[in-house]
Amino acid sequence: MNGSDSLAQLFHLQDKDLELDRIKEEEDRIPEELVVARKRWVALQDELEGLQDRLQESRLEYSRNDLQHKDLTAKRSRAQESQRNAQSAREQTQYENVIQQFKGLIEELEEAMLPLLDEIERLEGEVARVKAELEAERPRLEELEAANEARIAKLEATYQEKLTERNQIAAGIPATLVREYESIRKARKGTGVAKMLRGGSVYRCGACNVQLPMHVAQQVIQSGKVVRCPACGRILWKGE
Repeated sequence: MNGSDSLAQLFHLQDKDLELDRIKEEEDRIPEELVVARKRWVALQDELEGLQDRLQESRLEYSRNDLQHKDLTAKRSRAQESQRNAQSAREQTQYENVIQQFKGLIEELEEAMLPLLDEIERLEGEVARVKAELEAERPRLEELEAANEARIAKLEATYQEKLTERNQIAAGIPATLVREYESIRKARKGTGVAKMLRGGSVYRCGACNVQLPMHVAQQVIQSGKVVRCPACGRILWKGE
């Protein structure tokens, strides 16, 4: 295979590589319906987590208040018992003052606990609502995920088939030329070889569209050697 034939095959190889790139891009392109469903699922999970955290905090606060309420109630009962056993009016008065203090503290706690109970009940309802919404969303999300996995699997099968074809083409091109092309392609985001375009007496690089010096164009046309665009560095091919 002469140099011109090698460059023609190299251009054909690049077509295969670009086709493989498009397949990979398609694999990574998530269907819009799945994107929306995933966002909805994550939003509901975040909402549920926030509600559960708030519910836990409210329950803990209620438990602390309930323990304190029980402690104060027990102390008030003991003070009442002591008042009944008091030996003098003075002692009874002292215990009465203590009992009234406990009563005030208990009433304050009860005033704080009632709104907490309402909040706990409300949060429990919200948690139940979001859980129900998640369960309602689950079948559709699973269906979309399964369809996406099937889509990717089909694309991957096509990719492997095209990759085999690509490697067969590459095997017929000098390895040094393939390596040079691959290095340029990697640096130039997809294209390592460009067709030289002619417009009248002017020649341009088909990749970067820069006008080529005449001596460069003549080298591309006449020689079978590798000539690179002086502007973008891609390998130039004269075309069919």
